[in-house]
Amino acid sequence: MPEAGLPAGLTVRAVTPDALLPGLAALYGAAEEDMAWMAMACTAGWIVLDETEVLLAAVGARPSPRHGAELLGGAFAGAAQVPAALAVTESAHEAVGRVYAFADGTLFPPVELLAAGFREVGAYRRLEGRVPYRHADVPDGVTVRVLADVPDAGVRLQALGTYEDRIGHHAVAPEAARDGVGGFDSHLSAIALDGQGQGIGICRVALEGNTGRMDSPGVHPAWRHTGLRAALLNAVNGRLRHQGITRVSVDSWGDTPAELAHDLGLGLSVVDETPILALG
Repeated sequence: MPEAGLPAGLTVRAVTPDALLPGLAALYGAAEEDMAWMAMACTAGWIVLDETEVLLAAVGARPSPRHGAELLGGAFAGAAQVPAALAVTESAHEAVGRVYAFADGTLFPPVELLAAGFREVGAYRRLEGRVPYRHADVPDGVTVRVLADVPDAGVRLQALGTYEDRIGHHAVAPEAARDGVGGFDSHLSAIALDGQGQGIGICRVALEGNTGRMDSPGVHPAWRHTGLRAALLNAVNGRLRHQGITRVSVDSWGDTPAELAHDLGLGLSVVDETPILALG
C-alpha cells in the first residue's frame, strides 16, 4: 500500500546522507567520488521509489544559517518526476521545517512546486557584459584593500561571513579563507575593512581567459545601506581593466531587486536565472 497522501505506487524513504551518493551521482551524471562533498554537506536524506523499487528521486537537506535547509539533488526526468518531486519535498519539509530549492525545471519542477505552496524568495543569476567603468566612492570609515594584502584568516572569514544571511548561501568553512580556493585570485579580489579592522565586505574574482568571473559582493548588513557594494565592484573592475580584461561574469545568489537593478545599470545583462523556491 502507498503511504498516506502519496500517489499510488510511490514510497518516500528516509536515508542517511551517505546513502544518497548513488542517486546524486546518477542525477548529475557524475562519479560518486565527485559527489561525496554534496552528500557530506547534508544532515538528512530521502529517496523516492516506485512499486518496483526503481529510484525516482534522491534529495538531501543542507543546513542554511538563516533559511532552514537547501534541498540538494532532485527527481529524475520522466513521467513520475513531478509526483516524486512533490512527495520528497513535502517529506523533507515535514522532517526539517523550512526548505528551499533551486528550481530550474531540471531536477525540481518550479510550476508544480509553486502550486503546492512553495513561494519564490530569490534567484541564482549570472550576469555578463563588458567590464563596467562607472566609479563608486568607498564609504567614510571603510578601507577597501587587495585581498592578498590581508592574509589574516579570521578577518577574511568575517568578510566571507557577510553572505551567510542571504538565501542560497551557507556557513563559511575555514578553508574558504585560503588563497586560490575556488580559483579566485587574491591579487585581483577586494576586501573591505571597517575602522577597527574587521572584515565587512568582500568581492572575489578569478580569471578565465579574457573574462573576470566574480561572485556578487558580500557586504555586512550594517553597511548595505551605503555604497560599499558598488565600491567593491568598482575596485575589482578597476584591477581587471588594469590587467587588460574586457569581459566580466557575475554570479549571485539571493541578491535583492535593488542590487540587480544596480548591476543592470552598469550595462550587465542576465544570461542565466534559476528561481529559488521555499516552503515554510
